[in-house]
Amino acid sequence: MPSGLEDVRAIAVDALRRAVRLVPESGVDLINLYRSVDSGDLVFAETSRELKRERASGEVDSKRVPLRIGIEVERKSADPGIRRISFLGKIVEATGHEDLLKKHHTIHVERGKEIEVISRERFERLIALAEAGRQRRGRPMLVLSADDERAALVLINNEGYTVLKTSENTSGPKYPGAKGQPDWRESLVNEMKDAAVDAMERFGASELVVVAPQSLVDGIAGEFRRALSSRGEVLKRTVPVSVGGFEGLLEVIRRGGLGKDLRPLYDALLVERALNLAFEEPGSSAFGPVDVLRMTREGKAGLILVAEDHIWRNLESAELDEVLRGAESGRYRLRVVGAGGVASERVTALGGMVALDRALTARLPPD
Repeated sequence: MPSGLEDVRAIAVDALRRAVRLVPESGVDLINLYRSVDSGDLVFAETSRELKRERASGEVDSKRVPLRIGIEVERKSADPGIRRISFLGKIVEATGHEDLLKKHHTIHVERGKEIEVISRERFERLIALAEAGRQRRGRPMLVLSADDERAALVLINNEGYTVLKTSENTSGPKYPGAKGQPDWRESLVNEMKDAAVDAMERFGASELVVVAPQSLVDGIAGEFRRALSSRGEVLKRTVPVSVGGFEGLLEVIRRGGLGKDLRPLYDALLVERALNLAFEEPGSSAFGPVDVLRMTREGKAGLILVAEDHIWRNLESAELDEVLRGAESGRYRLRVVGAGGVASERVTALGGMVALDRALTARLPPD
């Protein structure tokens, strides 16, 4: 099963029924779920049905009622454009609506939708899917990246980066305390603190990290600590960088300054280190689907990076399936690089897939 699946949420596991109830919370989760469900498996989900009733006057009333439907899967499909997978089959369960039994129905699965899967053949794969989610569920974090000209407040969670607010210093002098000018640090905090508090409450972020040049980082952090003192110790780290704004955020992510507990942080760090090695020794690496597949068939692959977008576009490709199955059998490591970040863009620009041979992979730092 491709790795990079940190945030699927398992609700319940029933070993006797060989059933797993879960909520996919990322595109990578949907890919793994799509590959884990086959014809003959049972899929259950909540849906609704329109009921119509004709009055004596001839008018027709209608209302939608909730119901739980189970189907025996006959076919499956994926829509890369909207990141959705679908399972089509005959209805085998519709409690209270038995007239629907044996009719065909399609269950659409998107991020955040709870489903239950019963599988005789692939129960162990589904267990692995659920277990991966329990092992890595880092809390979202907020990062304020600023210098004396610009600032960005960014939310980082397992789905990527979200820029919540940006600001530019238009006051003229680029240093605090200039005569007749407000301190940029105070203005910055006043502008950003409400957005930071709102994000903590809305997204469950428990930590704010200040990223700024060495000469500014302590001053900006001090202002924020005072402004957010009523919320306890939420500002736990400061990280010096050469520049502020979103560029500063990317700089500190690439060097591992924010850790690797969240998917985009881990992806960025792994891609940075892997590509540095690949470019140093191009003879020990492969770029693009054709050369990567050749390396796997020769038994030389140690690590493969695959952009999530590449998988969505090629889910029915026999060559991609061969690469993924090789990883599932343990022949080499494989990392699906989540969409929406610079790391994914870098892998996509190199053909969507990058492989390092075993010797080069051994030079990567341990996870």
